[in-house]
Amino acid sequence: MKLLAALLTVLSASSAVAQTPIVDDSTCVWHVLNVRCEPQQYCSYQYKFGDFTLTQSCRVRPDAKVPTQPSAPKVIDDDTCVWNYGQAACEPHSLCAYQYRFGDVTLGQSCRVRPGVQKQPQQIHLAFAGNSTGSAMTISWATFAQVTDNAVRVGTSRDNLELRSDVKISTETYYTDELYALYQHHATVTGLKPNTKYYYQVGSQQDAMYVSEVGSFTTARAANDDTPFEIAVYGDHGVGAKGEIMATTGYLNSIADRLSLIYHVGDIAYADNDFIIPGLGLGFFYEEIYNKWMNAMATVMSKVPYMVTVGNHEAECHSPACQVSNYKKDRLGNYQAYNARFKMPSAESKGVKSMWYSFEYGPLHITTISSETDFPDHPANQHLLADKREYGNFGNQLAWLEADLKKAAANRKNVPWIIVGMHRPVYHLSQSDASGNPIKEALTIQKAFEELFIKYGVDLVIAGHEHSYERHLPIKRGQAVLDGVSADRKTYANPKAPVYIVTGAAGNPEENHGTGKGGQVPWNVVEKAEYAISLIKVTRTELSLRHVTSGDERVLDELKIKKA
Repeated sequence: MKLLAALLTVLSASSAVAQTPIVDDSTCVWHVLNVRCEPQQYCSYQYKFGDFTLTQSCRVRPDAKVPTQPSAPKVIDDDTCVWNYGQAACEPHSLCAYQYRFGDVTLGQSCRVRPGVQKQPQQIHLAFAGNSTGSAMTISWATFAQVTDNAVRVGTSRDNLELRSDVKISTETYYTDELYALYQHHATVTGLKPNTKYYYQVGSQQDAMYVSEVGSFTTARAANDDTPFEIAVYGDHGVGAKGEIMATTGYLNSIADRLSLIYHVGDIAYADNDFIIPGLGLGFFYEEIYNKWMNAMATVMSKVPYMVTVGNHEAECHSPACQVSNYKKDRLGNYQAYNARFKMPSAESKGVKSMWYSFEYGPLHITTISSETDFPDHPANQHLLADKREYGNFGNQLAWLEADLKKAAANRKNVPWIIVGMHRPVYHLSQSDASGNPIKEALTIQKAFEELFIKYGVDLVIAGHEHSYERHLPIKRGQAVLDGVSADRKTYANPKAPVYIVTGAAGNPEENHGTGKGGQVPWNVVEKAEYAISLIKVTRTELSLRHVTSGDERVLDELKIKKA
C-alpha cells in the first residue's frame, strides 16, 4: 500500500542525508465540488484497474516537480492507516485497526492507530526558554497514551547523550473521549550555553521502543554576538492537500538549516475549519487536523525553535459536532488546545501562557501579544450558536505590554531592535479609509496598542490575519512618516515611527486574497497576494527583509531598515 511504503521509507531512512518526498499518491484527493484531483499542480486523474473510489484514481502527475525534505521524525498517527480493499482490513495491520467514528464517510477514514502503539513521541517542537538568553530550550512532544516514565537526554554529541534527571517534565491533556486521548509533554532543559548545538532524545526512560530519534537544536545567541543570522516570519498556514500549504511546508524544510528561528504570527493549523473540508462536515476532526499539522511540521519544528502567536483560528472548535456537545465546547474553547500544545517563555518574561510573552535572540527583543483577548472591545472569536461564551480573561495584557516594552527600551544599548508580533494588524488595507485611518476592528486594535508602540520606539510590527502581504511606510497615528525613507521606498534609515508588515500568505486553506488597493492608501508601499513567507536577515544595524514565494523562491518584495 502506498502509505505503508511511505511510512517504511521514513522509518528506515538515514536522518543525516535522506530525502523523502512530501508529495506522493496519498497526497492526492478527489475534490467533489471542483470535480478534479487536487492539489492540481501535482495531481491528476489516472484510473487503474482495481480502483474503487475517485480518490484512489488521483495520482501524482508524471511531470510534476515533487518537493522533497530531509527524512522526518517517526510519525505514527491515523494518516499512517489505510483500508486495503483486497484484504478487507486496515493496514499496516501491526499498527492499525478499523475504528469507526460518527462522520466517517470512507473506510479509510475509519482506519486508525491501535491503542497499544500510541506511546511513540509525536509532534516534537522547540521553543526558546530561560531567564538569560541562550541558557535553556523547551522541548515539547505528544503521545496518544499516558507515559509515566518520560525522560530527556541531552548532549553536545549525538553519541553521548546524558539523562537529564534534573529536568521537570510537565504533562497535560485538555481533551479526551472514549476513542481518543492526547497527552502533551513539555520539558525545559536549563544550564545550556548560548549559540551552541545540542543533541536530544525524548520519550520513555525504560522502553526503547517509545523514544524519539535523536534530534538537535542550537540555542539562542547572546546579545553581544554580532554574527548575522536569518529568521522566517509568517502567519496563516494550515494543513491539507492544498498545494500552496505543502509548498510552504516543503520550503521551510529545505531552508531549515539556515534559519535561527521561525515566528508564526497566528492561525496555525486551522483545526476549527475541519467541518468545511469535503467529507468531514458531520464528524469531529478538530484534533485530527491539529495533529496532522503538528506532524507535518515536525521535521522543521524539531530542530528550529518555533515561536507562535495566538490567532482567531486558535479560539475554539465550532463544527457541528462541537455545536451539539457541551463537553467539546468546554474543553476546546478559550484557546485551550493552543495553550496546551505550545509552551512559550511566558514564565521567564512574566507573561501568560502562550498568549503574551517576550524573548531575546542576539540584538532582537521580540514581544508577542494577543490581538484576540484582554483589551477593550477585543474580538469575540466565538461562533457557537446555542450559547455565547466570553473568551479571554487571562490577565492585564496592556499593563504587561507596557512593562515589557519599557524594559526593552531601556536595554537598547545591548539589544537594539524591538519587534512586536501580533495576529491581527493595526494597519492593513482592508480596514482603512482612503486617508489611511483604521476602521472597524483595526481601529479598536489601534486604540489599544499603538500609543505604546510609539512611546517605546518599537521598530517593526509583524502581523498576519489578512491572507496577503502588505508592506507599509513608518506610520504614526494614521500618517506616514517619511523621515529616512529612500526615494524607491526600499530603505528606511532610522525611521521615526514603527514599520508595519502584514505577512499572512503562507498557504491557508481559505485562499489568499488582495484588496486591489495597493499603493492607493498613503502609507502603503506594496500589496501581494501570492503564497509566500517573509525572511529577515538580522545584524545590530540592519533588518533586511525579503518576501519570497514558497514554491519557487521568487522575491516579491525587499526592504532594509537601518539603525545608526
